[in-house]
Amino acid sequence: MKEVFLVEPQARYQEAFGKMVEEYRASGENEYFDMYKEAINDFTGYIQKLKDNVKGCDGWVPSYTFWLTSSHDEILGVVRLRTSLDHEFVRKFAGHIGYDISPLSRRRGYGMTILKLALEKAARINLDKVLIMCDDDNIASQRIIENNGGVFESEIYKEETKKLRRYWITIGV
Repeated sequence: MKEVFLVEPQARYQEAFGKMVEEYRASGENEYFDMYKEAINDFTGYIQKLKDNVKGCDGWVPSYTFWLTSSHDEILGVVRLRTSLDHEFVRKFAGHIGYDISPLSRRRGYGMTILKLALEKAARINLDKVLIMCDDDNIASQRIIENNGGVFESEIYKEETKKLRRYWITIGV
């Protein structure tokens, strides 16, 4: 596996981020493509929005976004770290941490790495326990979460046919 690390979103990664977004489009993963597509048309505005999210905006909890990158400036994945569960949607369906690995970077251990690094960031902002969720049919994410100390709590339906698994991870144990 390449040497990888988390970086804050910044302009120098515009081309690499665009490539990742296109990977989602090409693979038909519309949920992630829709999440990131605004970066294609207005990358500067997209970066500013992510910076503004740290303060919390539009009734949302403060959140940090980091990109998993390599020494070759590739964007391999994205992690979102929310500082609290003081929002109904976050508490029910998102949790403290959400992450994704780009389609062409999967099955290489980057999921384990991005979550491990996110937990380190969570510790730095004084979170001692985090809630993380994954789709019920996402076996890879279930293993990643469990291998990072996740303890299964329950299942919940996000939509009529979409079930999520909820896990808690105690940090620093």
